[in-house]
Amino acid sequence: MNDVIKVEKIDDVHIRVTSDPGLRHELMEYFSFRPPGYQFVPSYKNKIWDGYVRLYNPMKPFLYSGLLDYLSKFCGDRGYDIDIPRELQPSNDIDDDYVLRLAEALKTPMTPRDYQIDYILNALRNNRSLSLSPTSSGKSFIIYLIQQHYFRTFGHRALIIVPTISLVHQMASDFVDYGCNESRIYKIQGGVDKNTQHPIVISTWQSLMKQPKEWFDQFRVVLGDEAHLFQAKSLTTIMEKLTEAPYRHGFTGTISSESKIHRLVLEGLFGPIKRFVSTKELMDEGTVADFKVKAIILNHSVDTKKVFNNAIKEIKKKNKNTNKKTNLFAMEKEFLGNHTKRNLFLRNLVWSLSNQNNLILFDWVEKHGKILEPLLRKEGRILHFIHGDTSGEERERIRHVIENDPEKRHDILASYGTFSTGVSIKRIDNAIFASGYKSEVKVLQSIGRTLRKGNGSDNACLYDIADDLSSGSRENYTLGHFKKRIEIYAAEDFDYKIFNIDI
Repeated sequence: MNDVIKVEKIDDVHIRVTSDPGLRHELMEYFSFRPPGYQFVPSYKNKIWDGYVRLYNPMKPFLYSGLLDYLSKFCGDRGYDIDIPRELQPSNDIDDDYVLRLAEALKTPMTPRDYQIDYILNALRNNRSLSLSPTSSGKSFIIYLIQQHYFRTFGHRALIIVPTISLVHQMASDFVDYGCNESRIYKIQGGVDKNTQHPIVISTWQSLMKQPKEWFDQFRVVLGDEAHLFQAKSLTTIMEKLTEAPYRHGFTGTISSESKIHRLVLEGLFGPIKRFVSTKELMDEGTVADFKVKAIILNHSVDTKKVFNNAIKEIKKKNKNTNKKTNLFAMEKEFLGNHTKRNLFLRNLVWSLSNQNNLILFDWVEKHGKILEPLLRKEGRILHFIHGDTSGEERERIRHVIENDPEKRHDILASYGTFSTGVSIKRIDNAIFASGYKSEVKVLQSIGRTLRKGNGSDNACLYDIADDLSSGSRENYTLGHFKKRIEIYAAEDFDYKIFNIDI
């Protein structure tokens, strides 16, 4: 008799997976992974933690429901029998032309594209989904049609979770553009009463963190935009409170290829990941702007490199004598943020793009953004400075001004935290990385800001600025990160070219 693994539904978050003790130990090992950077965590260094994140514990044999496909594969590969109850195997009979009929009934201003139909059908037929849909593929339209299906068919209210205040307002605005009555939408952010009977509730995750589980029990549908951010502990806590929500759909343009645990947590919270279209395919068919990358390496002078690297040596020597540690990457970023010639180069680059709308992305507000702001102001151009203290209403106002003012040219100086994820402006011609990252997710999300076609903006360019401060065999951090970004561009089949400029 073959070994049998029995599955039982606990709620709409977890399943119980039971078997003999030996098989439970195998399951623990199968669902154990070391996250990137585990070796730098103090608890690992101090030998308190072995570096593994375990999604299954033999003593508490629960698993995220969205990992049922992985569990089935585990059994199939090893020849084990698996007993799955029918309630965990949804098979909703939905016709191929249903999405078109739904859009027609809702009188939406656009017709769903083929790949949008594929994403929606996959979601509705399976109750759970994680849609890997590139930036500018119309995720908000997909989300709207899914939400409308559940409300029109079952009367279910939906909780839509987004990462920023800007996206709360933008999602609501998009829904209204698609034909939704504004009175049906309730927006939650800091200071707003969270008790409502509206059918559509849109909120940042930060606004929901302290809500009791009972509050979440009112929702049968949860939709998570920019789902790659849902790995954070606070977000998984929210998702785990939604035990009465069988319909769970996540949407993202990027999933980290470096962390298997990141992907499994997301699939566990929502469902199996599906990808029906790529950014390159959208470019080839003309759905998004034609895109290219101009990667610029600023080669700093011998004197600048000497000053910088001598400072690094002094810090390392001091740390060795005092047993203290200094964040050398942060030190390098501060050095570059205060570098006058570098900032003037950025200014001149922006001003040279005088007939276009430009998005300049920076990392630190005080140590870089506020240094660049006065430099970039110029008569005849409009500069918008956006950072964490800029209200959601003001960000939405700026978005509408830019999209509805085709005669004027705008520069948007924005922090990565406020603009790298989700914000949609159709009239951005160029993005400039004034600060660089190596994170695949952050890089691709930032690129997405330039890909939306509309109002004459059908071509887009990214100016990726890097700095060579290397000395001998020592390569500076930001140059190393730049090389990682080049690997990302190559993997995505983007058209890129590298330029070297002495500064």
